[in-house]
Amino acid sequence: RPIGTTGRGIGTTYSQKSERDGIRLADLDWEEKMNDVDQADKDFLAPYMDRLLSMRIDIAAKMWEIRNENILFEGAQGAMLDIDSGTYPYVSSGASGSYGASSGSGIGPRNLDKIYGVFKAYETRVGNGPMPTEFNADSEGELCDYVRKTGNEFGVTTGRARRCGYLDLVALRYACHVNSIDSLVLTHLDVYDDMEEIEACVAYDIDGELVTDFPTSIPALNKAKPVLQKFAGWKQSIKALSKYSQLPKNAKAYVDFIEDYTGTKVGIVSVGPDRNQTFNREKIWKK
Repeated sequence: RPIGTTGRGIGTTYSQKSERDGIRLADLDWEEKMNDVDQADKDFLAPYMDRLLSMRIDIAAKMWEIRNENILFEGAQGAMLDIDSGTYPYVSSGASGSYGASSGSGIGPRNLDKIYGVFKAYETRVGNGPMPTEFNADSEGELCDYVRKTGNEFGVTTGRARRCGYLDLVALRYACHVNSIDSLVLTHLDVYDDMEEIEACVAYDIDGELVTDFPTSIPALNKAKPVLQKFAGWKQSIKALSKYSQLPKNAKAYVDFIEDYTGTKVGIVSVGPDRNQTFNREKIWKK
């Protein structure tokens, strides 16, 4: 089954971890452990030992030491690529949900003060797997090319063109629920600046049935057709604006609808890549 990963060996590494057959950074200078390692693996590791050991720390102890500081964790991949709550088997090999911040950093989950969910004003995906809102290559190819070019939607690691589609509010609400998201971060809103109207998915049509809860079944997702709702565009550039209150009313209406549908506040809105193009609607570090 072609999953469409980056092909960098991460899956193999996680497989070794699950089989309890991997070599941890903590074990590199533990002679008893190293004596259990094949000579070929020792020879492979030898050139990197000094560099690896110089970067090693006791992460649990370090996190406890700096527990009173402001600490920002950044999750890898995306919510729908999580090994447990994503579109399995078309997922990453590890935890890309919010709980990964705890399991990968040596702190308990109750020590996470706030969880932000970052999403784009439209949908993207790299690799294979279900994507109900993907633009149709025949009827919506021009729209796809526009969004991809305007949003620079090409993979950072692989350079592959990302699959693009309408914002999937069904999937976004599901991501908010399973990740305990406190506040959303809306990015790339400026991509819609030149459009007369925009559309977002508010339900799926699966064999004639209207579905608003995200399905766990891949066959069901493969059959899902997006039910779209239209929104008026704003037909002006918002890149030069300096605060959220300056956004045109139609842009704010789009944000309001996302909040109502997901039941989650949009606390940050971005209209460009620069720091001054990010509008904080709430205090980020307030517990």
